[in-house]
Amino acid sequence: MLLCTPDNLADYLLAAFLAAAEGQNPGIAERQIVAVSGEILNLLTPRYPLPWPETPSVVRYIAAVFAAYRTAGAITTLVNTEGQTANEWIPLQTEYKRADALLKDIATGKIKLALDEVALGEFEEPSIAVVSPGPYFDLRKF
Repeated sequence: MLLCTPDNLADYLLAAFLAAAEGQNPGIAERQIVAVSGEILNLLTPRYPLPWPETPSVVRYIAAVFAAYRTAGAITTLVNTEGQTANEWIPLQTEYKRADALLKDIATGKIKLALDEVALGEFEEPSIAVVSPGPYFDLRKF
């Protein structure tokens, strides 16, 4: 199951850069999408078993950012440098860090995916118990 498409990468990389990456390393974007999709699914399937009715938009975002970052990193080392003020890769680096944090939160259960719980056979257990305090004064003696 692929979590994003090459068209999704165009949201984070210029089309000319994607074309140049494909020219230098044919099929790089597809290979990165397959690799990223497999890694993300390995992290999430223990909590969210497959098949999913559809790919949640947040998972598609994470996969597209990771694949774009890896595609760019495969042909240039500038993706890893943050110290330069004129570095054009800083927005992609920022999106990568955000996507990485989101994936960690989803994998640990801090953020829940918007999947159909009935389709997954999963029902959330109550996590809060409401307990009222006992009486402060016993007025039965009066």
